[in-house]
Amino acid sequence: MHNLVFRQLVNLRENYWFWPSMMTLLAVVLGFVLPYLDILLGPGWIQAVGFLRPTDVDGARAILTTMAGATLGVAGVAFSVTIVAVSFASGNYGPRLISNFMGDKENQIVLGIFVATFVYCITVLSTVHTGANGGIGTAEDPFVPQTSVFFAMLLTLASVGALIAYIHHVPESINIMNLTAKIGHNLQSAIIKMQEKESACPDDGQQDVEAWRNPPRDGDEIIFANAAGYLQQFDLESLVALARAHKTQITLHRAPGDFLVTGEIIMSAGMLGSADGSFAGKLLHCYSQGTNRTDLQDVLFLSDQLVEVLGRALSTGINDPHTAVLCLNWLKSGLVEFARRPPAQAARKSDPVLYRRVSFQDMLDRSFDQMRQSIATDRTVTIHALRVLADIAEVASRGAMVVACVDQMHRLVQSAKESLEESVAHAEIDVALGKALAKAAGS
Repeated sequence: MHNLVFRQLVNLRENYWFWPSMMTLLAVVLGFVLPYLDILLGPGWIQAVGFLRPTDVDGARAILTTMAGATLGVAGVAFSVTIVAVSFASGNYGPRLISNFMGDKENQIVLGIFVATFVYCITVLSTVHTGANGGIGTAEDPFVPQTSVFFAMLLTLASVGALIAYIHHVPESINIMNLTAKIGHNLQSAIIKMQEKESACPDDGQQDVEAWRNPPRDGDEIIFANAAGYLQQFDLESLVALARAHKTQITLHRAPGDFLVTGEIIMSAGMLGSADGSFAGKLLHCYSQGTNRTDLQDVLFLSDQLVEVLGRALSTGINDPHTAVLCLNWLKSGLVEFARRPPAQAARKSDPVLYRRVSFQDMLDRSFDQMRQSIATDRTVTIHALRVLADIAEVASRGAMVVACVDQMHRLVQSAKESLEESVAHAEIDVALGKALAKAAGS
């Protein structure tokens, strides 16, 4: 059940249709309910309002038809603009960032308002009649749902406001400063949440997971991947409960974010006590696998996104060092949170579930090892990266973190000197390295 719920939550968060579908369903319900409310209220209420006048059958049909056609046309334009924005972002920032746009709730709500207004107008239009054909009215009494028509006008005004907000939001959503800021904030909050959860309760199910590198032992119960795809999440709480209930120890050999092929080992369990025949089946329900990586138990996915944007920014066709500097700044915000706090408690051999916690050095080395060749091709970005590493080392809570930062400084400088031919740039980078090392030494 946990596995099923997790899959559905991930899909709902990334699907573009969720909020428009819910709002359209609500519009259909209102389209049938409000005309009956008109029957209960009668036409007298609108005559009591000085600035409103009752609408006849032809006028109501004209109003509803016009509003339905207009909102549907605008919805088509809005959808087209969204596709253009997604295509632009995919081509310039990387296809793996599409989920940030498809999961944008503001875009979903705006499209939902347009579609819901169209559906509502069509639904109410079906209740307007002259009375000659029967229905809600009688043959002698035409029926015009005055309340429903008035509410349709309000929805149209809401659609106009949504269009204005949408025109403002789309350029903002593809602004690289806003995009990197969003990823950076998510990275920072994910690291804080991860470390707070781990320090508060080591058996909590929210930790970020790295694989336990020891191979399975002879006689272990081994769980293999039954399909290809990305490992998305382990249900750690259920795994701990199963290990304790069956008096065994479970080892996680892969980490969320790893790509699995059919038949690859995911986890194993040493049968230290009695276990029924359904034990392996229970383990199969304790992990989730899909076509995409997620950040729910894979904090490195967020840092990888910043790395990807930086790499594209420094590519030959784009050559945008300012975007690369933005990515380094937001990556620093996450690494600084990592460096300030003591590392997570290491796994003990007696733990019911064995896996490594994601460490500061995991994120630092993974990020800078992937970025180094791109950064080294630009003098400005190289010098800024040295400053970033120095700032991280300055707030590091342990000496090993400082050593890792210094090691990355030397690697970056060596790579930059091999990539840059200008002797002046070499001298400037040496000066920046000296300042960075001095700052790191004083931490």
